[in-house]
Amino acid sequence: MILISANTFAQESKYCDAEWCSLPKNHEAHFDPYYNGHLCENFDSKQADFSAKYLRLQTDRLSKIAIDKTEQLVQYKFDTDSLFNTGEFQQNGIIGLDYKRIRFHISDTKQKEGELEFIISGKSNVSGNICDFKGSLKILKVFEITENYDFPGQASLFAEYEFYEDSTQNHVGIFKGTFECSIVIDHETKEIKLDESFAIADGYYNRTYVGTWKSYKSGTLKKCIWGDYRLPFTFDFDGGDGEMMVNEKYIENGWTTFGDGSEYEYSKGKPRLKNQWWK
Repeated sequence: MILISANTFAQESKYCDAEWCSLPKNHEAHFDPYYNGHLCENFDSKQADFSAKYLRLQTDRLSKIAIDKTEQLVQYKFDTDSLFNTGEFQQNGIIGLDYKRIRFHISDTKQKEGELEFIISGKSNVSGNICDFKGSLKILKVFEITENYDFPGQASLFAEYEFYEDSTQNHVGIFKGTFECSIVIDHETKEIKLDESFAIADGYYNRTYVGTWKSYKSGTLKKCIWGDYRLPFTFDFDGGDGEMMVNEKYIENGWTTFGDGSEYEYSKGKPRLKNQWWK
C-alpha cells in the first residue's frame, strides 16, 4: 500500500493559483469553456485565439447526443432576423486581455442563394469609437439533438465568421472566429429559428462569437468574444454563479453600468436600450 500525504494530494488537486479549487485535473469542469473559474488548469489565459478549441470542445460534446444535419438544411429557410440580427438591442463582449467592453449591433443579414453562407452588416463600439463592418458567416455544422432533448428539433448551429471593419474609420481591423447559436428546426415547414427557450435560465448563452480582432494598421491580434449574455474562455473576468458578474478589477474598462439596470428604460414592462448608438 502506498501512502500519500495530505500535502501531496493538495498539490495535485490544486489548479492554477486558485486555492479554493479541489477538483481533479481531469474533471469535466476544467474543459467546459463556460466554467471560467476552472479553465486555468488546461488552458492559457494569455492566449488570444480560442476559436478552434471552442469549436472542437462544443462539437465533440454534441456529437455524442446529436446527429449532423448540415447538408439536409441547404434547402431550409433560415430566419436571419432572429438568428443573427440584434434589432433594438446590442450584444456585449470583451476585446483584449484587459477585457475591455466592446458592443455589437448587427443590422442586416442576407443568405447567399443555395448556400449555407450569410452576408452580415453591423457596427462595433469600443468606448464610443463606432465602426461599420461587413463580412460573411459560413455554417460548418448543425447538430440536431436526439437524446434527452427538451423538444423536437432542438439543435445547435456552428459557423465560421470573418467581418471587416471600414478601413477609412479609426482603430479598425478584422473580426474572425467561430460562432455558435441554439436553434429550432421545423422539418415540416423547413424553417430554422433561434431558440431562446432558456433565456432566463442560469448560465444562459447564445449567438456566441469566439475569436480575435486583428488591426489593419499594426497587425496586433486581440482576443475578442461576444454574444448574448455569458461568454466563454474569459477566465477571471466573470465571477458570477447564476448570472454574469464582472470582476471588480475590470469594471473600469467599460463595465461600470453593466448589470445595474441604468442602461435601459422600461415601457409596459419591456426593456429598451437608452443609448441606441448604432442609429
